[in-house]
Amino acid sequence: MTRYSSDNGPGNQRTYNEEIGQARQQLFQGQLVYTDARSLGLVAGAEPRSFRVDILGRWRRAKPGETQAPVSAGAQIGVKLHCSGAGVRCIPLSSERQNVLFKNDRATWMWDVSAQRAGKVSVALTVTAYFRESDTVLIEKPPVTSRVDVAAPPSDNSLFSWIKDLWQWVSGAITSLGGLAVSVSAIVAAAVMVIRRRLPGVDADEAGTTERVRGVGRRPGARSAREGHSRLGRPRTRLTAVGSLRPGRRRGVPREPRE
Repeated sequence: MTRYSSDNGPGNQRTYNEEIGQARQQLFQGQLVYTDARSLGLVAGAEPRSFRVDILGRWRRAKPGETQAPVSAGAQIGVKLHCSGAGVRCIPLSSERQNVLFKNDRATWMWDVSAQRAGKVSVALTVTAYFRESDTVLIEKPPVTSRVDVAAPPSDNSLFSWIKDLWQWVSGAITSLGGLAVSVSAIVAAAVMVIRRRLPGVDADEAGTTERVRGVGRRPGARSAREGHSRLGRPRTRLTAVGSLRPGRRRGVPREPRE
């Protein structure tokens, strides 16, 4: 806690205490609205997720994915987000201290939250009201702590990985062409080919389709010469009906005249 000296303030401890007491009496109850850490959906190695904190002089209804609580306002407010576990990082995107002096005031804080590996993450939110622009603390709200799970990244066989690989391939193809005009239809056709190669069962479907196309135009019942030979075994021979020749007579020999 910072104290004033005779050179820069009230000049004595009694005056200092009176000013601090008056500043605390001017505080009023505001609303703290912050992102529910469980709704972040953290994934190891994925893009950062936004964590937001709003402090308002008047209350409003919390939206889905938000949590609310009472907080002291009417002073300069400092908000900190402490993150630990699973290689988590909380990068502030706004000033740590902002003024919420009146009931119509509103201040917003933002962070980018990301994690490097799967596991448990602890997120603690601290709200502090300061005396004027000094480091003297008027009142500090107990930390609001949440523990959430960081999911493992998707496997290489997932759709997310396919799309990522496909995009990298298309980007590389455009770059390698050196800025030349690229046909959109050609890129789309190539993308479809890559996806069909990755999808299971496509080869079998293509084989079945090819076989059906080959069968189109063949007449029902038509058989190849090879198929006919395989069924008959050997060419047929014409047989002479038994009994068409009389005993002792050969074909082509003239009949002897009867006496």
